[in-house]
Amino acid sequence: MPEKAAGTGEPVRVLVKAMAVLELLAEAADELSLGDIAARLELNKSTCHRILTTLAAGDFVERPSPGSYRLGVGAFRIGSAMARRLSVHERVLPAMRVLYRETGETVFLLVPRGQEAVCVERLDGRYASTHTLRVGGSLPLHLGAGPRLLLAALPDDQVEGYLAGPLQVRTSPTQMTADELREQVRLIRRDGYATSHDDVELGVKALSVPVRDHLGDVVAALSLSGLAAHLPESEQDRHLGLMRSAAAQASRAMGLRSAAEGS
Repeated sequence: MPEKAAGTGEPVRVLVKAMAVLELLAEAADELSLGDIAARLELNKSTCHRILTTLAAGDFVERPSPGSYRLGVGAFRIGSAMARRLSVHERVLPAMRVLYRETGETVFLLVPRGQEAVCVERLDGRYASTHTLRVGGSLPLHLGAGPRLLLAALPDDQVEGYLAGPLQVRTSPTQMTADELREQVRLIRRDGYATSHDDVELGVKALSVPVRDHLGDVVAALSLSGLAAHLPESEQDRHLGLMRSAAAQASRAMGLRSAAEGS
């Protein structure tokens, strides 16, 4: 077998076809027939049938009814094991480093935890001492660009439940009411990013964009923060472009397919 692989590459080609079958079934909303699979992947039906039979023997594919196929529990086991090993911090850190080098400002990575946003990574930029949020620290979901972005990612009922409760008050000229936060949520969902100015520290501005997992769900907020003078409105489009590029890289590292990155 190794000699055949080295000489012709045929087993490798079969593996590529098998992976294509699994990816197709993973993306399908319902089970597919042999003909559908063969046609979509431009495979010979007999070859496609042999691949499906082999995958079914390992429980990677199952037949819910005669002639139809869908992903099996074997694929679920592998996917679950991979999901357990997905570390947002480890997978997003390379993109954070790129953003840090490109801007020189402080970069934060925040993840949701109940009604808080927890900082799991921070790369210190210019005047980093102005930022009080440390790794392991948290902010309520309505304070700051990153937390509000995570708030906006919640389902409507959870957003309303959060806004119905007591909102922690900070000494800030920008303290928002529930109605103002509700409008912020609408704008964040529309625009795909969040901003803050003087929310957490006076004189500090922040921008935040979402990091998504393989399902397209928001799992973290990537934030850029610095003195307002260093993040002027005239430079916001450029900064957002850099941030979106970093977030796309981070989301790919989390398993998001490129076709879904902009959604």
